[in-house]
Amino acid sequence: MKGRLTRWMWRIVAGVLLMALAAAASAQVVVTVDGDTAHAAVSLTDNNGTTYDADVTIVFDSPENLTPAALNLTATIIDPAEINPRLLVDQYGTSNCLLLICPTIDPAFPVMITVEPIVVPWLFSSGFDSSDGGDGVFSFLNSYQLEIHTHDLAYTDRSPYRVFKAPIGGDFHDITNETAPGSMRARGRGGAFSQFVIANDPRSNSGLLGAGALAVSIQKIGELNIRILAAVLSDGLRLDLIDLLVQVDTLILVDLTGALAALDSLIDLLDLDAGTDIANVWRADHAVVNDAGEMQELAQTLRFSMLLQQGAVAHP
Repeated sequence: MKGRLTRWMWRIVAGVLLMALAAAASAQVVVTVDGDTAHAAVSLTDNNGTTYDADVTIVFDSPENLTPAALNLTATIIDPAEINPRLLVDQYGTSNCLLLICPTIDPAFPVMITVEPIVVPWLFSSGFDSSDGGDGVFSFLNSYQLEIHTHDLAYTDRSPYRVFKAPIGGDFHDITNETAPGSMRARGRGGAFSQFVIANDPRSNSGLLGAGALAVSIQKIGELNIRILAAVLSDGLRLDLIDLLVQVDTLILVDLTGALAALDSLIDLLDLDAGTDIANVWRADHAVVNDAGEMQELAQTLRFSMLLQQGAVAHP
């Protein structure tokens, strides 16, 4: 009797282990690091047996102590009905909708990527004590380039898919600076972390002669203006940046080429002063604020929207 009971208990234990292994196989995020690049292979299976796959690549500028553990990248299947309200208004309180046209999560790819770097003790992250005086805290300069690549979404010319970013549990804003085929690649720059989704955002393709893209660009001009005002800058540098942004705002309706040139000058000024007159370091311990990276993020996604507007005007 005791032997039968023991065998029965082992079968239960074996069954539990098999179910745990099956769950691990169906909900998997494998993160690797190669130099200044982190890569995550994502494969998530929902309760209906549908699997969602993606490759996430993050390229950093001069990272220090970058490890999979320190990066702390995770992925989850989300309910579009729960996330869509967070896409209606951006982090600055501005509506993301245009004439009732709003960004939404495509049910074909209901996946959220969360990057919430943590401070990993040096001995744990490297296996060796620090001999160079470093503190082992993950950090990088300026902004990173993030790409989400999935075959679950189809790429089309003037694709409506965008990378949206939000603080944990907060409202999302568009950070896209490029879309590309294969099947769908959406890229964006960032100066800080949190949560990322790919959303279907048809606003840029709405209206005539790039009216939708123009509306998105004007919204992004406002976001960049708010961030410049919030940054720790000298009065002279802040005035120079605001002056260039005013030129963008003034020219965007009458001379889009001139507006792009003014924006490029603003981006060049950010790049030139990053690390000298503009704080440009992000650290996992949040000891500093990466003003340069966050302004670069907003300036680059504004440029993307303006290029879409230019293309719509040229090919209505």
